Amino acid sequence: MGFNAMKLNPEYRMFDANMFLQLHATLEDIVAPTGMEMLDLSIGEPQISGGSLLTDSVAAHNRDWQFYPKVPGTSAFTDAVCGYIGRRWPAAAGLAKLRTQILPVPGTREPLALLGGLVRNTKPNAVALVTNPFYHAWRAGALASGAEITFIDSHQSNDFIPDLAALAPDILDRTTLMYLCSPTNPQGSVMDMSYLRHALSLARQHDFLLIMDECYTDIWRADRVPTGMLEAAASLAEGDEDPLRNLVVVNSLSKRSSAAGLRAGFIIGDASVITQYGKIVANGGSLVPTPLLAVAADLYADDSHVEAIRAHYDESFAIAKRHLGIDPPPGGFFLWLEVGDDVAFVRQLMAEQGVRALPGQFMGAPGAGSSPAAGFVRLALVHDHSKIEDAMSRVARLWQNDERKMV
Repeated sequence: MGFNAMKLNPEYRMFDANMFLQLHATLEDIVAPTGMEMLDLSIGEPQISGGSLLTDSVAAHNRDWQFYPKVPGTSAFTDAVCGYIGRRWPAAAGLAKLRTQILPVPGTREPLALLGGLVRNTKPNAVALVTNPFYHAWRAGALASGAEITFIDSHQSNDFIPDLAALAPDILDRTTLMYLCSPTNPQGSVMDMSYLRHALSLARQHDFLLIMDECYTDIWRADRVPTGMLEAAASLAEGDEDPLRNLVVVNSLSKRSSAAGLRAGFIIGDASVITQYGKIVANGGSLVPTPLLAVAADLYADDSHVEAIRAHYDESFAIAKRHLGIDPPPGGFFLWLEVGDDVAFVRQLMAEQGVRALPGQFMGAPGAGSSPAAGFVRLALVHDHSKIEDAMSRVARLWQNDERKMV
């Protein structure tokens, strides 16, 4: 007999509504048409190689597996991250000197979830602010904080960016952490310098932890380079003893280098938060194996393979525009397509065209009346161009004739 489920933490029942579990239930009675290859655009997992650098580096560093990895990582990894920060955000190059405020992480999901526990029991009647639609690890971190989860909606009318001005001062005073993401997941919008400065200023004024998810920061269109939160922090430093106070920025190689399976990235932020986070993972977290840190260092030290990856996604969106007539988003690799009834559209898309997509509402929580993600579908343009061409032609057949579509 299994353990009595009634004795398990009831708060974890929110994970029963995981977007991919909902998608499975929605499509379990539908199969792709006979003779038509099923094309899965529902998962943001790169299907293209990042190039030979990754595989060559894995072969070159295939040693030292007998040693336990260390929480701070290696000096070579930290050097590479510091170099990356200086190249990617020159205005923030000085922050790379804060070497003790940089830690390696096994991708972004674990730190996004674990960081929430660091602010638990720090304010009465606490609130955790989560961008809506949301990545599931943000909600998991908010749950770990023990605070009341409050969603900040990202509406089309505000370019799919949360409206910080709509947050009441009393809510901000109770806030212990806030999750933001730029370029946004799933819409691909980019927060400008003014917005980032304002968000960080709010975190300091109301004394909460701002967690900035920059997983897609190196995936942009053409020369539209996204501003980063580290640049905003540097612009607000003004001799501050800790220019990263109240802030943690989370970065990963999953999208930047098409290396989701490597499970490597870094966090940089508030000295006290990083110190405490190091203690948490030392007692029960996951550490990146030393050989894989060496690979990650090679990837962070190189930009040419990232340029090739960006060029691939640029062409993917050019294909989508030819078929759908829609301008690409500034960043990321998702197409956030407005359809009307998103669940019905996804079911019909699978049944008639053999394309698997994600209903937007599965990524969002109900806001004022309905989820701001309802009426959209997320299509991950992560495949090679022949499959993208095929997928977009199939989507166009249904989308262009869909009477449910909002125009």
